[in-house]
Amino acid sequence: MTPPVAGPFRAVLAGVALAGLAVPVAARAQASVIPKAFQGHWEEDTRYCSAPTDATLTLTATELHGWEAEGKVTKVEDVGPRAIVISADFSGEGETWSSSERYELSADGTMMTTANEQTTFQRFRCPKGK
Repeated sequence: MTPPVAGPFRAVLAGVALAGLAVPVAARAQASVIPKAFQGHWEEDTRYCSAPTDATLTLTATELHGWEAEGKVTKVEDVGPRAIVISADFSGEGETWSSSERYELSADGTMMTTANEQTTFQRFRCPKGK
């Protein structure tokens, strides 16, 4: 069951459209690890990298961290040269739920599109340390 998570964070957890960075074959073999090409801090605009908004999203090898919720990766599926579907168990604001969303990177890896059945949302990679 998916709780009524409001605002852009739900879109943040949505799938992403990757358009540029190839995901190494070795990364594809690990079924519950987010490939390095996707890992990092993402914002709706790079000007928010040092002052995160409710659209913030940070992907680590095994977790998704947003403004209102966090997710523990249960499965990562390779669905294209720069696209994956991440399944995760989430918790936030007193609720828990499971969800699968698509993540796709731009050709140069600086933009990530997340998409699910309800929304599509674009974010930009923040420089390391921001």
